[in-house]
Amino acid sequence: MKKSIDFYMVTISPWCYFALKGLKSLFDEHRIEINFKPVDIMSIFKENQTKGVKDRPLPVQKNRLNELKRWSDYLSVKLNSSPKFHPVNPEISSKIIISSLLHENSFEKTLNLVTKLCEAVWVNDLNVSDIDVVTKIANDEGINNDIIGSFLTDEIITEQLNKNTLHAKENNVFGVPTFIYGNELFFGQDRLFMLEQLIKE
Repeated sequence: MKKSIDFYMVTISPWCYFALKGLKSLFDEHRIEINFKPVDIMSIFKENQTKGVKDRPLPVQKNRLNELKRWSDYLSVKLNSSPKFHPVNPEISSKIIISSLLHENSFEKTLNLVTKLCEAVWVNDLNVSDIDVVTKIANDEGINNDIIGSFLTDEIITEQLNKNTLHAKENNVFGVPTFIYGNELFFGQDRLFMLEQLIKE
């Protein structure tokens, strides 16, 4: 029986956004289950004493911008490397993803929702910490209104976000995107080809 891929992610990471195209290819080619696992990335950073983007050394920040453009061109994925609303708290967007997973449980539907939330940040200069923005995106993607109406107040959603974060820490996840397949951890969307090699084996 094939193992599944746990995909630890947040919508405010451009590297998670870049990873979506590769994950779609993995799903289409290998029909492998992909578990979207939004996490509290700030809690993970704090535990590991990882600095946020704006607190990193200037050469690191400059290189990041160069790398974003290179990967955007290489993958043919549109991206604004300096979005208007970044960084922002990804909690609201994480919770609507979890709510969709719990109620819809469809890879394609979740992928479309995650893609639109990422594009909100990295293409359309929208604020995914704004509930009105997130609600409109969910509505546009055909997410049930009952799901949208309760995702922020449902304790199950909060518990699942906390569980995802706890499991991430227990599995030595230190950043996003991280993919776990079996007992193997792959960090970064540029490791997807290595993940695919392991799946083929």
